[in-house]
Amino acid sequence: MDAELPPLGSVVFLDMETTGLNPYQDKVITIQVRRGGVTTVWREWELGEPGVIEGFFGFTDSVFRRKTHFVGYNLPKFDLPFLTRRAEANGLLGEERWRILNSYLHVVDLYQLLGDHYVSAKLFYAKLAGRTQTTRNEDIPTLYHQGSYQKIEEYIENEMQSMELLYQALLKQDFYQRLVQLRKNIINR
Repeated sequence: MDAELPPLGSVVFLDMETTGLNPYQDKVITIQVRRGGVTTVWREWELGEPGVIEGFFGFTDSVFRRKTHFVGYNLPKFDLPFLTRRAEANGLLGEERWRILNSYLHVVDLYQLLGDHYVSAKLFYAKLAGRTQTTRNEDIPTLYHQGSYQKIEEYIENEMQSMELLYQALLKQDFYQRLVQLRKNIINR
């Protein structure tokens, strides 16, 4: 584990929304990235699921992977495996894509850093910035099936801004460095 979080200029915030939790029956409805304060969203209702996945893959091709860190919540255990399975189901997962998804992407997982405190910390920093979130993640599949795309868009923008604010707060505090030291102390016992 590195001793420091990557600087804000070298990170891309990553998230995706799905119709459920099972990549064998559910699908990706959005993939969103945020870099330099700008959120880019690929939407299934505009591009179809293959277009969403191809759009994200095109983005990963455009960033210098060795210096870019993808920051998100539970990326290695949910988002990236789900994306890999859906790419495979849509015939988009060649050998090169497999290597990119499984070894070239550098990931900072906020779930591993904050655990179950992630949601409350994100909400705290969102409130400090004057943002409120009325839509919950579990509402997204229903909103999608109802065609309430504007509510999904608002949720996504709020989530991405809140994630960025939380990451900025982590950079300003010695929280991460203390966490690394604590883990080293536990391992060395």
